[in-house]
Amino acid sequence: MNKIQMLISQIDCVDSMITAKIENERAMMNDLFFSQLGTTYQKVSLAEKQVHVKNACSPITSELD
Repeated sequence: MNKIQMLISQIDCVDSMITAKIENERAMMNDLFFSQLGTTYQKVSLAEKQVHVKNACSPITSELD
């Protein structure tokens, strides 16, 4: 294998590693986002049940009116 072929194979390897790293980072960001979204939904639902907040889009609000 000559030097150019060796460099190309190393670049391909680095490219694969960077792609995997980016995919892992994207998955972690999605997990964090949906976790925070779920937590926020739970807090809003709890506040609605305790009648501290009214959410016009929530079915619970129509029950309270």
